[in-house]
Amino acid sequence: MLSVGDRLPDLELRLPDERLLPLSDLRGRPVLLIFLRHLA
Repeated sequence: MLSVGDRLPDLELRLPDERLLPLSDLRGRPVLLIFLRHLA
């Protein structure tokens, strides 16, 4: 479980053009992640 202020593991974000962007490439920049749960 993560808490406010915890460092995230290095996640990879899939961009609309299908490239992967490691979260570590954004180090030092503000990032807002919103996780949506896809319901089948």
